[in-house]
Amino acid sequence: MFSVTYHITCYQGESIEEKSRWICLEQSVELPLKVIPDYILKAIPGKIQQINPITDVKWEVEIAWPLENIGDDSTQFLNVLYGNISLKRGIKVVHVEWEPLASLFNGPSFGITGVREKFNISDRPMACAVLKPMGFSAGQLAERATQFSAGGIDFIKDDHGLANQSYAPFDDRVRMVVEALKDSKARDGYRAAYFPNITVSASRLQERYNQAAELGADGVMVLPDLCGYEAMQELAASPVELPIIAHPSFSGTFVTDPAHGFTPAFLYGELYRAFGADCTVYPNAGGRFSFSLDNCKKLNEAARNRTSPFKPMLPMPGGGMKRETIPHWMKVYGKDTIFLMGASLLQHPTGIRRASEEVRRILESG
Repeated sequence: MFSVTYHITCYQGESIEEKSRWICLEQSVELPLKVIPDYILKAIPGKIQQINPITDVKWEVEIAWPLENIGDDSTQFLNVLYGNISLKRGIKVVHVEWEPLASLFNGPSFGITGVREKFNISDRPMACAVLKPMGFSAGQLAERATQFSAGGIDFIKDDHGLANQSYAPFDDRVRMVVEALKDSKARDGYRAAYFPNITVSASRLQERYNQAAELGADGVMVLPDLCGYEAMQELAASPVELPIIAHPSFSGTFVTDPAHGFTPAFLYGELYRAFGADCTVYPNAGGRFSFSLDNCKKLNEAARNRTSPFKPMLPMPGGGMKRETIPHWMKVYGKDTIFLMGASLLQHPTGIRRASEEVRRILESG
């Protein structure tokens, strides 16, 4: 058995006991009790473990599910986790007991320690610059990467909108950025690590991943809510080992309803981690999206906690991160964080290189 914890809201005419029992049946046998054989009823439906009130209309409910219902398949796990019940309002997933599922999921292949070791980054926070905007040529993006690297930024990733457009085709973009960073290393003695966006359909994702590796990319970025969590999981298990950044594009409807879907901590901290992400991008509190500081802290904890059977992963708060606020966020989020920076690095009065140098000094100052 493995357990799932839900926050369940009851609306007019609903009772928490009936709604919880309904979940147990709907996510398994999907039949009324009177037509279920006794031997099936004992073995297959979920079992309510506890019901605890949060408010007058909301409860925390833990339900245990038979491992046999998953059939040793991560896609079926998602179906048991939040299949038909996703169509009924007032049900929000907040946590999964992962230990019984450790044979089904491998989690990150690198994790926090592995990323630090691969890129020889000492015990300090890190920063990642974003290559943008859409519309730039591959050469323009490569020049921008050169400036970020010359200033000492740790990582450079593609904007999530960069794919295989005619103005910056994937092959040309990755090849030119990698070459530019090699030249930067020869000239400046330092080279930032580059993570291109490889997101395509699931059937083509492994091919794009291998292509990125052959072109010299240091890691990759994936949008798992577009190409599939299982597709990301397969990359993390690939013999070609590259760290994976998971980006939350297309996931907003899962996390923005306070009574329905997933908590940000569960989706970006737990689920992405189980399916193999080494780093998880999310919109930071105070940015251009609506995440609260409490949600961000809980997400960071879910990504890093040592009680999980999977390697801890690195949170990547972004969505409006500013150079001048990094010292504050370093104190709040701690050293095992990658600060994701876009427009702030492009708006420095003396240029991108100087902005990157300033960020590097802040990170190294502790």
